[in-house]
Amino acid sequence: MKKTLLAATLAFAALFMTSCNQQKEQLAAAQQQNDSLMSVINAKDAEIDGLFTMLNEIEDNLSMISSKYSTVQELRRNSTEGSYNVKTAINDQMTSIDNIMAGNKKKISELSAKVASLNSKNEELQAYITRLEERAAQQEAQIAELLTELENNKVVIKGLNKNISDLAASNQEKDLYIAEQTANANKVYFVVGSYDELKEAGIVTKSGGFIGIGRKQGTVADMNTALFTEIDRTKVTTIAINKKKAQVISKHPTGSYEMVMDENDESVFAYLRILNPTQFWKQTHYLVITTK
Repeated sequence: MKKTLLAATLAFAALFMTSCNQQKEQLAAAQQQNDSLMSVINAKDAEIDGLFTMLNEIEDNLSMISSKYSTVQELRRNSTEGSYNVKTAINDQMTSIDNIMAGNKKKISELSAKVASLNSKNEELQAYITRLEERAAQQEAQIAELLTELENNKVVIKGLNKNISDLAASNQEKDLYIAEQTANANKVYFVVGSYDELKEAGIVTKSGGFIGIGRKQGTVADMNTALFTEIDRTKVTTIAINKKKAQVISKHPTGSYEMVMDENDESVFAYLRILNPTQFWKQTHYLVITTK
């Protein structure tokens, strides 16, 4: 009886220890997952904080330009424009306006490019930036008109505020810069080929398991990208396959794409259709499909 009780006690203790170990492992795994999630959240928070910091700086600059514009108009109304002191004060204000406007235009361009490159589009933020651009354009026109008046009255030296005179011309350069940044952010790549072809090209490998049993295909960390085709993820949503066997081996969320069979031959994969481009390209910008 004592032996039976002892055996039962030992069995219970072993079971209890195993359960405790399993709980510890589960807690450790949960903590690791939580830490990873918090890292992502903190990174996103820092990114958003950076955007709003730039927004506040642009708003402050717009207000400062309006204030200095009012100061110049006040100097013109209350003093004789031909006097040396008034000319000097007005030139100082206009030079300051010139520098602030040039810096602000650069900040707006950088902000627009950053927002355009975000995976998750924020329509309200983009609309706010558009309003900032409109306000900046109105100020540019207002300051350019004032500059012309001051130059005609020989209050400021022609060409002193070259940046202000060139602001309209720089709008095209800004638009090209934003378009280039957006195009680069939307570049993605794909390759379709047999496993042997892609392995020889240094794109895929097999890892894990023994003697081929249970091995899984995967992409090589330092891939040869020469065979990849470049596409725009906002424009291309289908990738032709036309093979009887096909497997997506790069990492893309389930539900963000589907494999479509040929209408005339249901044993053939006709193409891959991307259902949610934002989710599909979230983890990697490289799509790899092996075929047989």
